[in-house]
Amino acid sequence: MRGEISGRISASAPRSRSTTHLIWCVGMKHSAFDIQSKKFDFKKDLAYGKMGEELISSFLQSLSDSDFEVKSDRYRNGKMVVETNQNPKGMLDVSGNRVWVRSGINVTTAKWWVYIYSPEGAFVVVSVARLKRYLRLHPDQFNEKTKFNLGGNDNPARGFLLMPYEVMDMLFSKQYDE
Repeated sequence: MRGEISGRISASAPRSRSTTHLIWCVGMKHSAFDIQSKKFDFKKDLAYGKMGEELISSFLQSLSDSDFEVKSDRYRNGKMVVETNQNPKGMLDVSGNRVWVRSGINVTTAKWWVYIYSPEGAFVVVSVARLKRYLRLHPDQFNEKTKFNLGGNDNPARGFLLMPYEVMDMLFSKQYDE
């Protein structure tokens, strides 16, 4: 039955966030993620599988061509930093204001953006084109006024901070497909 799970969980047992999330995932139907019941079409499924193989083949070729940009989450907080500008060597203009030059996502020629969340092997790979589409389709969230100073004394940087739910939206939503 929809919304129910089999098994028992004691009402007096404390529930952690992960337990509650597990109950929701196991017990609740969520149409955005469920596989729709339909008849399978071998030819369509085969074509879809071939597209996936071509994507991975292209990705692996890009790796061998060094056609990727790698960034890391040094703080391991689940947020993705997208650098857009830097201030080389703390350069100032005649008025004493920092001189920002384009960098990161604004100048990369890479095809793939690799973001490392953990040096122990957790990372996300997204095409640079998809990341740029995501940023451009949300101008209220990602503009000059919403950039964060990312610190650093010898080479300060600025950019956008994507929360984990924004990264997931960018990865899954058809809105960012070509």
